[in-house]
Order: sequence, then structure tokens, then C-alpha cells
Amino acid sequence: MKKISDLLDKKPTAALCQEMVSCDILNKQAHLELSSYNSTGIFAHVHPLVIEHKEKTNLLTSLQELRAHDPEGFLQEVTNTTQNIRRIESNIRQKKYKDEATLISWQKNLEYAKFKQKILASLIRPADTTE
Repeated sequence: MKKISDLLDKKPTAALCQEMVSCDILNKQAHLELSSYNSTGIFAHVHPLVIEHKEKTNLLTSLQELRAHDPEGFLQEVTNTTQNIRRIESNIRQKKYKDEATLISWQKNLEYAKFKQKILASLIRPADTTE
């Protein structure tokens, strides 16, 4: 932040201003998260990292419940996720997107599907029982 501020003093540009503003927003969100946790013991869920962690935790919990209560549905979820990854990768590789926004959306979906596949794989593998 100090380096950005020094650069702005010497040669202000729109990109540097935008970066400084986004850093300031993230700092304020982090401060709000920490002050909320210190006062209540619960995060406010406004910072992107905390939101991402909550979403990942919710996904893990829902997949664990699915595995415990509906094994067939869990296996179907594994199959669907694998097929989604193949489909999205194929669409990106064959450049079937119409514009840049669609490509970015597909890349985010692919990243999420791969993360979900890792969670599914970790739930399928038995825990290491090293003695």
C-alpha cells in the first residue's frame, strides 16, 4: 500500500488509483471481519476470503451428508462433476464461446468443478490408517 501511495505521488495513473482503492476496500473488509469476530465470535462474511471459505465449507458439508444418506446420489454427483469438467474443457478448447465474458464464466465454472472433484475424491478415498 505504501509503494502504491508513493507511485501515486510521483506519477498518478488510473490503474494505480484503482489498485489503491481496491486495496483500501479489502483492508476495510478485513478490519470489519476481525472486529466482528472479536466482539461476537462470528465472522461478518463480507471479505472475499471469508465468503470463499464459507462456500467451500458448505459444499464439503453437503457432499458429506449426501454420501452418508444417499450413496447412489453421491456417485451420480461424482459422475456429473467429471462429465461437466470434460464438457467445459472441450468447449474452451474448441473455442465455442461467443465473447470474453462467456469464456471467463466457463473458466470460473471449470475451476469450481475441479475443486468439487477434489473434494469428492477426498471423500471417496479411505483415510490413511498408518500405524
